[in-house]
Amino acid sequence: MAINIENKMEVFWDDYIVDTEKTTAFHRVLNPVRKDGICFNFDKGWEKDYTCGYPCIVKDGKNYKMYYDYQNFEEIYHPKQALAVLESDDGIHWTRPDLNIYPHPELEGCNNIVLEPIGDGYYVFVDENPACPADEKYKAVGAVWRYNEEKGKDEPKLYCFASPDGYHFKEICTLREDSLFDSMNIILWRNNRYECYFRNFHPATTRDGVVRDIRVMYSDDFRTWTGGDIIEFSDEEIDTELYTNNIIPYERAPHILIGFPTRYVEKSEWTGNMERMKGGPAKNSLADNYGKERCRRAATDCLFMCSRDGKTWTRYVDPFLTPGIEYETNWLYGDNFLSYNMIEKDENTWLFYEFENHGLFGKEKYLIRYEIIKDRFACIMAENEEKVVVTKPFIFDGNDLHLNFSTSVYGFIHVDVLDKEGNKLEGSESFELFGDTVDRKVNLENGKDYSEYKGKEIRLRFKMKQAKLYSMQFK
Repeated sequence: MAINIENKMEVFWDDYIVDTEKTTAFHRVLNPVRKDGICFNFDKGWEKDYTCGYPCIVKDGKNYKMYYDYQNFEEIYHPKQALAVLESDDGIHWTRPDLNIYPHPELEGCNNIVLEPIGDGYYVFVDENPACPADEKYKAVGAVWRYNEEKGKDEPKLYCFASPDGYHFKEICTLREDSLFDSMNIILWRNNRYECYFRNFHPATTRDGVVRDIRVMYSDDFRTWTGGDIIEFSDEEIDTELYTNNIIPYERAPHILIGFPTRYVEKSEWTGNMERMKGGPAKNSLADNYGKERCRRAATDCLFMCSRDGKTWTRYVDPFLTPGIEYETNWLYGDNFLSYNMIEKDENTWLFYEFENHGLFGKEKYLIRYEIIKDRFACIMAENEEKVVVTKPFIFDGNDLHLNFSTSVYGFIHVDVLDKEGNKLEGSESFELFGDTVDRKVNLENGKDYSEYKGKEIRLRFKMKQAKLYSMQFK
């Protein structure tokens, strides 16, 4: 049965539109570009003395808020944690608003705290449910450890706090209480219901111990939730541990979810080679500060994944972002926790962020900016030999084919229209395409557009050399 893509953007990050039996090109994950300089310096005493992380971006009209939490891990279950906010109108220059909602005379400079005490990994979003009350427009979701009298100990629950303006929050409900939640747990309003992607553990398959996983649960009213199923991945790395998920609907193709999970890897033992890493002393410091030996042996990087239904995911094993060339405070547990959400810099570019030194006590934390061209998280590509990409049969609505692609000056892409059986249709060849563009209208050699194929079951064949193909759309 043909796929009806209508006039939606379709991407070449997965095999949804690709006929793998007829395709010889291959997929590859790409990487954002780190920009020089510090985007923001978290240099106040209360930020240096604690950990500082989980940046979460919320678009507020034409401006942006970036929420982040800081914690004193010596008192992780008690009230030395807070949620604070930065503001920006361009995503490049950030400032602290002086709110003073929670007075702290000892704080240096602006007091930008919006909620305290908190637990861990707070996620803030604007609720797009049309039935959402005005005083619950902003929601902050995160773990809080509270005393369980029956068990005689503190236990985590996932709580929600709501606000009409993004600054003044009050607790409104408990969402769940049978997981750990020590990560950023994401909630989306999608397909007329809420989806929550949260953290838990399951027994490992290929080794001893447990695996940090991602689960999804659903709700119609935000108060009553389904059980929570483990999401599944296309790759064979069964025991990959994912610390965060950072799942968002992709703005240019909202029917597609993307995620930038942090991958957690814990080495089995501390070795002399690890001691000789430039970050060796910082690894020792992390273990001392957290009081956990695993923090000495662990490191994190960032992956890319995408999904159509939120349950099954195409996950790239090659990293989307790594700690990079070694220096004194990287290749640590806590690297590459990317910001939640992206900011549009211009018509071609998305902005991402991460915190440097996020877990190191007594050190200033830095907000670092990354850039990536739109749709270019991954691609299907050909190198020095000509390859082909053949789509599955599909139906579209529109007149013109637009592509996001890049080639070398030596490379090229040709597009042919095929019938549903894979036979080339007469007069359907395109001119040779080369260059590097987010949006190129494709002309046929006979001067016609694609309107004669509209509503018909067709395939496309891309013949490629030294070329990358990112997305397509009929307009």
